[in-house]
Amino acid sequence: MKSIVVFHPSNDLYGADRILVNALQSFPEESEKIVFLPKEGPLTVLILDSVKNVQIKIESALPIIFRAIFSPLGMIKFAKNYYAFKRLLIREHSKHNFDLAYVNTLSSSFVLPILSKLKIKSFIHVHEILERPEIVARVTARMARRHSDYIICVSKAVEKNLVKFDPSIKTSCHVLHNGIQPIQNFESEENSHLTFYLFGRIMPKKGQWYLVDSLSILPEYILKKARFVIVGGPPPGREHLSESLKERIKEVGLDAVITLKGFCSDISEEMSKADVCVVPSLMKDPFPTTVLEAMSSGKPVIATNHGGAAEVIQNDVDGYLIPPNDTEQFTRVIKKVIQNSELIPEMGKKAQQRFQEGFTLERFQRNWTKLHLSKC
Repeated sequence: MKSIVVFHPSNDLYGADRILVNALQSFPEESEKIVFLPKEGPLTVLILDSVKNVQIKIESALPIIFRAIFSPLGMIKFAKNYYAFKRLLIREHSKHNFDLAYVNTLSSSFVLPILSKLKIKSFIHVHEILERPEIVARVTARMARRHSDYIICVSKAVEKNLVKFDPSIKTSCHVLHNGIQPIQNFESEENSHLTFYLFGRIMPKKGQWYLVDSLSILPEYILKKARFVIVGGPPPGREHLSESLKERIKEVGLDAVITLKGFCSDISEEMSKADVCVVPSLMKDPFPTTVLEAMSSGKPVIATNHGGAAEVIQNDVDGYLIPPNDTEQFTRVIKKVIQNSELIPEMGKKAQQRFQEGFTLERFQRNWTKLHLSKC
């Protein structure tokens, strides 16, 4: 593995971005790593600071699947980007003679046919549970099977979704759960309120509105014992979502209970202030990094049960699993946690132990290296 080319669709510091860095660190230090990103951003700095023998190439023509391409103009632009990037990649391959290609996320899967044409051994690391539009889910699954040498899924839930759209893909899939460095704990001031934190992009499918609507039906005598903090920013181009969330909080009279904080590149200090974390995604979250971050810090997690979180959290032992879009059940669990707050420290210890047994960075990198050695 002398030269590795990498394709990633964003330049942020959310879950898939950080897992990319953990994966890059697992390759041999002496191997040359060329990472293509679509724009400048904080991920560039983290990669350069954390990964040996790496080059970053910012290329706006990187063919990425996103919402705006599903229009006539969007399709034309996407096609132009695809052929421009194909020409670029041919030139880059002639310079570096790539031994292996790492395609991170299904959003980057249109790179796979180019790699196949160039006869570059490749794999795709799937972080998504993509169901809609169905045509995109079906096409990307088939493209992954036909044009990659093997597929890494971050959870069994991800593998199950791929198999639903292309049953023959199962023989190419390998489930490898993410692992992370534990979150550093800081001393925080004790207060009379139980503090719940939600970390994530501000968008309805991440569950912020689900949380607000659930809290709106809690009785006041319960609410006054707790505070809720939402940390994160909206996706680029959808800044209006922050204002929409603020308006909803005000509309249901929860201004004194819920605090909004913007994007935070290092969540350690905020996580230290949390008693409990909530990850109430309405979408099927493939394998939420926030769950691992919270558990590593000794915090129990309340998460929806229709994605990868159910492969980590043991319900009623080290956290709670709730259905999506069931405000009454979500409310009952929050009420239960507040009324039985003396159980939180022990649940937190069990959450931390669960993390240490199965989801550390060392375990992830050991399994990552072993998998690639068996394939290359």
